[in-house]
Amino acid sequence: MIRVVHLFDVKKGVSEGAFIEWLDAKLEVASRKFGCVDRKTWVVLEGFSGSYAHPKPLRDRPKYVNEAYWTDLDGVNAFRRWLTDTPDGREVHDRWFSSIQNHTVIRYVEGWAAASVDE
Repeated sequence: MIRVVHLFDVKKGVSEGAFIEWLDAKLEVASRKFGCVDRKTWVVLEGFSGSYAHPKPLRDRPKYVNEAYWTDLDGVNAFRRWLTDTPDGREVHDRWFSSIQNHTVIRYVEGWAAASVDE
């Protein structure tokens, strides 16, 4: 199982509730066509850096986490190409990324499977 996580904030002036609802609906439908088996958007409650014994407050951490679960890397890459290389995908991409800031994307697998995934 491959997981893709987007961490982001919604830009000021964008209705957070309406945007997240739109994003979840668009990504749910489109990503399933490429092998995504589940996805969810989460709101970060808290976080820290360092150890539990010596935590340091996080600054400028994103509020939202959008996590998707994929069966293989080919599906992830095909979905990314759809987002950037097709008119329908580009429309979703452009609205998504014009509405967010402080964005990071992370792709990961379980530790035992990491050796089988190439960059």
